Amino acid sequence: LFCPVKMMKEAKCVVEVGKCLPLNKAHVLHRASDEAVAAGKAVTVLTYLHGVKESQISLEAITAEGCDVDLIELRSLKPLDMDTIRESLQRTHKVAILDESTQTGGVGASVSAAINEQCFYELDAPVKRLCMDDAPVPYASSMECAVVKRGADLIDAVLNLVFLKG
Repeated sequence: LFCPVKMMKEAKCVVEVGKCLPLNKAHVLHRASDEAVAAGKAVTVLTYLHGVKESQISLEAITAEGCDVDLIELRSLKPLDMDTIRESLQRTHKVAILDESTQTGGVGASVSAAINEQCFYELDAPVKRLCMDDAPVPYASSMECAVVKRGADLIDAVLNLVFLKG
């Protein structure tokens, strides 16, 4: 398996030797509380790779605002686990996609299209895509932070979806 260099130093979880995690199924890392779901203050967050860490760091700030998320790690795009996504959308009815690729032709665009085609009637708000602008990624880390979406962007997106600010 391949992953970005910045992720190689961080262990996400302990896996039993001899146990293989399924790559064709998304993994629910955090499930929104039933109270947040009932109050309409829950959002499905779809992400992968470095976005997982950014999302997990943001959880505390999101819950401090009275909201919660179903945090889903996408492990495969083909096949895309629409069953897990649909199940979450039936609970939350809102979705944000945290994506490191570009707006045009990126991962988030493909996932958003699949959601709109297969789960449109579950949505109470448009899909919120958090992705880079259509521009090259700068090499300098300080400049990269300006274009790659981070946890702070996710917090704003969740609050905007829940409180319908745009």
